[in-house]
Amino acid sequence: MFLRLCVVVSIFAVVMTAGTPSVSAQNATQTGGLNAFNPDLSVVVDMFYHADDSEEGISHIMEEISGFGHSHGEGEHHHHGVENGFNLRHVELQMSANADPYFKGSAIAAVDTDGAELETAELETSSLPCGFKLRGGKFYSDFGYLNAQHSHQWDFTDQPLIYKLCLGDHGLNDKGLQATWLAPTPFYLLAGVEAFQGDNETMFAYSGEAPLPSDDGPRVGVAWLKCGPNLPGNHALQFGAFGASGSHQEAHDADGDGAEDHWLAGDNSFWGGDFVYKFNAPLAYGQGDFILQGEYFNRQKDLNVIAHDLAPALVGNSRTDNQDGYYIQALYGFLPRWRGGLRWEQVGLTNQSDLPDGTSESYGGSSRIGVMADFSPSEFSRIRLQVNQGSYETADGKQDVSEVYLQWMLSLGAHAAHKF
Repeated sequence: MFLRLCVVVSIFAVVMTAGTPSVSAQNATQTGGLNAFNPDLSVVVDMFYHADDSEEGISHIMEEISGFGHSHGEGEHHHHGVENGFNLRHVELQMSANADPYFKGSAIAAVDTDGAELETAELETSSLPCGFKLRGGKFYSDFGYLNAQHSHQWDFTDQPLIYKLCLGDHGLNDKGLQATWLAPTPFYLLAGVEAFQGDNETMFAYSGEAPLPSDDGPRVGVAWLKCGPNLPGNHALQFGAFGASGSHQEAHDADGDGAEDHWLAGDNSFWGGDFVYKFNAPLAYGQGDFILQGEYFNRQKDLNVIAHDLAPALVGNSRTDNQDGYYIQALYGFLPRWRGGLRWEQVGLTNQSDLPDGTSESYGGSSRIGVMADFSPSEFSRIRLQVNQGSYETADGKQDVSEVYLQWMLSLGAHAAHKF
């Protein structure tokens, strides 16, 4: 698998460096444009040590938080994710370049101890008129603020709870097409729509295997708007609003015998808003810099029982889940190359399920506070210490868990600049 991926990446590199017949080598040399078509190559290595004081581990707790997801049978627990001890996130092998004056592209292979996969492979226009731009391939949705960031870009080692519970470890990352429009306004105004095939592990899951219905893609639609007023000096502010809807399917094992016995299909949707404020201090190496950001996220799932081996009378009945959550975090550069951060988050402010048997359940909320400090010896490396204290509502009652992370990251080679 890894050998095949290397071959694909190598072919992609040859294509990206080949240029186009319409641009002569002489003209490219005269303008210095030849180097612009050489791909930037980089590798990101991200490891961390984790410890918590729960009996079964924080990954188990995350799967058991009430209201987020469907209650599982005994054979359905899959406790992947963070382990106590050493953890190695996938190694990112990235290349990006301008293919010609009209298109640019990038690809990221994610390699870990279990194998390799293509994390992103993006094609993007660079010369459409009137502020329009198209992007296609496999990419992260630009809804909200955090979703489009790779894990090494996060200001905390772990995801906010609402992202983890609703979208899974990888966020909304799928095959599709995106169209954006940068409005010709005196302030920043960017609108975008996206169509995805629909293959998210949590929010837009799809099987299509009997007895679940087959549904051709694209199965997910996303729309978002970002707005940034013009602020004086070193201040910057951006607001966003977003919404999405798509097909969703589930198969479950209610009696825990290891075989699926009931199936649901329908729609999943979410909406919300985000903001980020940044102050870029005039001091060196980030001292005095300040960032304040937050996001609110509301998820509603509307499913019908397609088949039920244990309770056939429930077939055709509906199940509706409505949950939400938010996070807000602040970071401050208190010394050159040193930052401190504080994050507060809650999920389950709204947390209700209307079940196929006609009953309803309301669940409590969960919350977590995290503090971190990190040191960046250069722009290519970072060391971070983070402590979380969470209170989680589960089927077994309230569980309080303390966590400690010690993270070490390196970025090797040329890396494309990150977004605002």
